[in-house]
Amino acid sequence: MDLLTNAIDSLQVGVEDYETGTRPRLLSAVRNIHAGILLLYKEALRRESPKDSNDVLIMARIAPARDKDNKLIFVGAGEKTADVEQIRGRFDALGIKTDWVRFRRITQARNEVEHHHPRLDQKALHGLISDSLVIVRDFIREELDDDPLQLLGDKTWKTMLAVSDVYQKEKQECDQLLAKAKWVSATLKQGVDELSCSACGSRLLRPVGDLAGEFTLQCSSCGEEEAREIYVPRAVASALRWEAYIAMTDGGETPCVHCPECGEKAYVVSEGLCAYCENSVEQTCAVCGNHIPAEELDSSPLCGYCSYVANKDD
Repeated sequence: MDLLTNAIDSLQVGVEDYETGTRPRLLSAVRNIHAGILLLYKEALRRESPKDSNDVLIMARIAPARDKDNKLIFVGAGEKTADVEQIRGRFDALGIKTDWVRFRRITQARNEVEHHHPRLDQKALHGLISDSLVIVRDFIREELDDDPLQLLGDKTWKTMLAVSDVYQKEKQECDQLLAKAKWVSATLKQGVDELSCSACGSRLLRPVGDLAGEFTLQCSSCGEEEAREIYVPRAVASALRWEAYIAMTDGGETPCVHCPECGEKAYVVSEGLCAYCENSVEQTCAVCGNHIPAEELDSSPLCGYCSYVANKDD
C-alpha cells in the first residue's frame, strides 16, 4: 500500500474516530489525523525523489552510492523515515509549501494527548479538525495537484467542513474579545493567541473579567478557567519558544527570566518589563555602565560583578 493511500486511510479513520466520540476513539482521532498529514508530506517528498534512489528524500539517512554507470548518487539508507524537522528543511530547499503554524498546533494537540491526558470531547477537537482541513485542502491541491474531496470522499470531507465552520465562528468570537482586552506586552498577547486549554486542549479561550484590568481565561469547550498567574507565564513561554531554543542551542541572551519584583517567569527581556506585574528594571549597570545580562537582572541596577564587588565591600 502506497504512502498516499495510507495518508487518506489515516485521515478517514481519524474523522470516523472523531464522530464516534468515545474517549479512546477521540485519542485515536488525534493520532490518526496527525499521522495522515505527515504521510501526505512524505508523499510529496517521495514524488521528488529520483528514480532508483530508494525514495531518498523520505528517508532519515541519506548515503552516497554508485549507479550502474559508476556515477555518484545519493540513496535512502536504513529503515527510519525523515522526522518533522528534516521534512521541513527539505520542503524549504525544494519550495514545497505548507502551513507549519497550523501543523505545530496539531502536533501540540497530539503531544498533549500522548503525555498530559487532557479532558477530551468532540468540541475540544474542533480546532484540530479545522486546522487539519486547511492543511489537507491546500497541500493536496497545491503540492500534490489533486482534489481533496475526491481523495477523502464525500462523507469525510463534509464532516471536516461542518466542524470547521462551527469552530471558526466560535474562534472569531473569542478573538474579538481578546482583541478588546488591555495587553501591556505584545509578547503576552502573541502567546495568548497561541495558547490552548490546559484541561482539554481546545484553543477556544476567551477573557472573563475586567478587560481593562485583570481577567482570567475561560475555555469555551470545557468551561475550565485559568488564573492570570498561570496563563501569563505559559503564554510568554509559548511566544518566546523559538528564541529560547536559539539561545539554548546557539548561545545568546535568554529571552525571558523570572521577574526580580514578583518572581514570575514572565519578564520579557526585549520589552524590558514583566508581562505579569508590569515591573521594569534598569538594564544598564549604574556603576560600570555595561549592559546587564538577562540572567543578572535580579541584581539590577547593578550587573552581577558590580553587585558582587559591592556586597564583598560591605
